[in-house]
Amino acid sequence: MFNTPPSQSFSQSNLFGTIFVEYRSLIFLFVITLIILGLISLDTGFDGVTLFCLGVLLGGFFLYFQYGFASGWRNFLVHGHSMQLSAHFCLAAICAIIFIPAKLWGIDASGSVAPVSISLFMGAFLFGIGMQLANGCGSGVLFSFGASSGRMIIALPFFIVGSVIGSIILPPVLLWGSLGPIVIGGDLSTALKATINIFLLSSVSVGFYLFGYSRDQKLPQHLIFGTLIIALLCCTVFILSGHPWGVTFGFTLWGAKALQGLGMTMTDFTFWTWPGPKRALELSVLSNISSLMDIGMIIGAGITAAVAGKLKNNEWPGNKQLLAAAIGGLIMGIGARLSFGCNIGAFLAGTASGSLHGWIWFGMALAGSWVGLKLRPFFGFKINS
Repeated sequence: MFNTPPSQSFSQSNLFGTIFVEYRSLIFLFVITLIILGLISLDTGFDGVTLFCLGVLLGGFFLYFQYGFASGWRNFLVHGHSMQLSAHFCLAAICAIIFIPAKLWGIDASGSVAPVSISLFMGAFLFGIGMQLANGCGSGVLFSFGASSGRMIIALPFFIVGSVIGSIILPPVLLWGSLGPIVIGGDLSTALKATINIFLLSSVSVGFYLFGYSRDQKLPQHLIFGTLIIALLCCTVFILSGHPWGVTFGFTLWGAKALQGLGMTMTDFTFWTWPGPKRALELSVLSNISSLMDIGMIIGAGITAAVAGKLKNNEWPGNKQLLAAAIGGLIMGIGARLSFGCNIGAFLAGTASGSLHGWIWFGMALAGSWVGLKLRPFFGFKINS
């Protein structure tokens, strides 16, 4: 992981030296990238190649700017540092400008709207606990895994296992109760609906900013640039793919494909008979946008870490923290499926689409994060970190 600001990690004085030190890793990553690009071009053509490249960029920029959700929420709950949360809601507000009035912009795409259900409350709460134990969210696990984080090397496979378990239990849990999808301002005109949602997101962003400012906190410049660049990439994904970017379904698909390869009939489970999951299961992992971009994120983070000379600088965590990563990954996987996504697919995509479920997800995941923080000391983490 990067322990210094991006401007220092990537200064001209050490750029060429770090590239030389990590040249073997870079060569390996570039060869893998070329092979994957070739396979994608045969499978999904130019659109798939473009989305994969967007995933590479997102992985690189998330790592470069250290744009994490788990750490930002932890800093808020432990230390009252709110600038990262302000940036997260600002990111959602920018995306909402494109997502909600897409038709008015002439964009053939639709937002992410999910039911307000018991499964949503349960899943988001579980996810919050898991991301504090694993020290990363859905996107955080990916870009940290790409940067060779020992903790995420453990968390990712357990996240995949948990996602499959979540896909199996989601249909019966949905029967426990649901109000259906609720869109904020759904009965209003598109323009007015967009205005209301952008105002809400902007107001919360400003509120977190003023809270931090009152405590002499400053909004780091790299966080501003990171928010703007990631928002641009998220909007580009939305325009090209027809829906907001999501992370965790790719994990679910990888797990289901693995079990299918071992002889298990996944369509025996209700989730995998639904049109979207069933189609994804029938096609290759390079045909699904979430899966494709997840692979891209790992590659992009790996290239960025190699260029920075950080690929070999990660210490292997202790056994207790590795256990926390495993438990956290498993819980996040289950929680993500029950709550229709993670910080990206549920919180960001949901709130930026005007869906009430995105706001509920944030509140429940934040509450779960508080519980996760109380559990961290049992796994060797410092109490105030």
